[in-house]
Amino acid sequence: MNASTLLPSPAGSPFAGCGSPFNTHGFSHPVIGLSAGGESICLSGGVTVSINTPGIKLLYEPPQDDSAVTESVIELLQASSGFAAGAIAGGPSVIAGDYNIFVKLCLPNDPKKSAEVKTVQLLTHGATLDHTYWDIAPGFSYVDEASAAGYATLSYDQLGVGKSDHPDPIQVVQATAQVAVTHELVGRLRNGKLGGHSFEKVAGVGHSAGSTLTQGITTQYPKDFDAVILTGTTANAASVPLSMAAFNLINANTDPAPQFKDLPAGFLTQQSSAGIQFAFYRYPNFDENAFRQQVANKQTNTLGVLLTLGGIVAPSTEFTGPVDLINGQHDLVFCGGDCLVPTDLNKEALSLFYPAASKGSQTYIAEGAGHCIAPHKSGPDSFKHMIQFLQANDL
Repeated sequence: MNASTLLPSPAGSPFAGCGSPFNTHGFSHPVIGLSAGGESICLSGGVTVSINTPGIKLLYEPPQDDSAVTESVIELLQASSGFAAGAIAGGPSVIAGDYNIFVKLCLPNDPKKSAEVKTVQLLTHGATLDHTYWDIAPGFSYVDEASAAGYATLSYDQLGVGKSDHPDPIQVVQATAQVAVTHELVGRLRNGKLGGHSFEKVAGVGHSAGSTLTQGITTQYPKDFDAVILTGTTANAASVPLSMAAFNLINANTDPAPQFKDLPAGFLTQQSSAGIQFAFYRYPNFDENAFRQQVANKQTNTLGVLLTLGGIVAPSTEFTGPVDLINGQHDLVFCGGDCLVPTDLNKEALSLFYPAASKGSQTYIAEGAGHCIAPHKSGPDSFKHMIQFLQANDL
C-alpha cells in the first residue's frame, strides 16, 4: 500500500488530536509510532530506492550448508589466504535495480521543537545489526537523545538486512550497493522526499561496518554530509579475524529465529549469544536488557559485503567537514580490546582517513564499553558527547 494521506499520531503523543508531522507519500505500509523512550515520533515503512553502481562479479557460490559456511570462513581467514583474491577475480559488474528499503524517520515528540528542526542525522547500523541498534531500549536510545536535543534522525535497514529487500547475497548485496543506497537516502533528505520534510544539513552517523559505509560516502560523495560521526572503527583490523571466528557464522535459514526461515543460502548470522557478547560487549559493563534485545533481533551479513567492503576504504581527502571518531575503551573488533594501545587508535584513524577534516573534529573513548557502544552503561555519556560535537560545530 502506498499512502499520501496524513496518518493519525499515536496516543500519548503531543501531536495526538492535532494531526501528524509527516506526509506518508512514497512509503509502503507506513506506520507512525513512538521511539523506545517516547522522546521521538517516528514514521516507518518501506521506500523504493533505485541504484545503478559498479560491482564485482564474485567467483563464489553461496554455501548451501553450515559446514560449507565454516570452511569458507576458515579459508578467508587462514594465513596466506588466496580466498578473497580468487573470489574478486571475476572482473567488474553492474548492480542495478529498484529495491525496497525500510526506513524510520524520527522527529522530536514536541510540536514546537519538531517545527524548528534543521539538521537530520542519517544513522547507519553495523553488520548483523539493523536500524533498532539506534533505538534499542529506553535509556539506551540515540534516537531519543537526538530528538531531545532538537535533531531529526533517519535510521534504516541496509540492503539485505531486516525489513529491507534481500536480493542475491553474493552478486547484489555488496559494499558499493550499500553506498549507493545511502547516497540516495541523503538526496531525499535534502530534497524533502521523505516524510514531507527537507533538511538544511545532514550529518552521517555510522557504527562499525556502517562507519565504513559512511566513510565510503565521504570519499565518493564528499558533499553529501556536513559532518560525520564514526563509532566502532579504526584503521587497525588485526582483531577482525578473531571477531569473525567468534561469530561462528551459519546460514541464517538454519537458525531457529523466525525472521530468517525464508532467506536463501548466503545470508549469514551468528550462531550464539556467546559469540555476540565476545565480539560486541564487555562484561559486566553493558545493559542486560539491551543485550537481550540485540540477541533476539540479530540480523544478517553476506560474503558479498565481506569480500567487497575493503574496496571502499580509502582516505577521504576531499571531505573538509568536522569528524567525530568514537570507540569503546575495550573494543575488541578494531582495537584488540584496548583502543589506547599501542597508541590512541582514534586519533591515528582520524588523521589517516580524514587529512582535510575541519578543526572542529574530535575523538572520544567510551569508558568501559566494548564494540557496540549504545547498549553499554556508558552509552548515554557517549550520546551526550555526540550531540555536543554537533552543537559545537553549529549543526
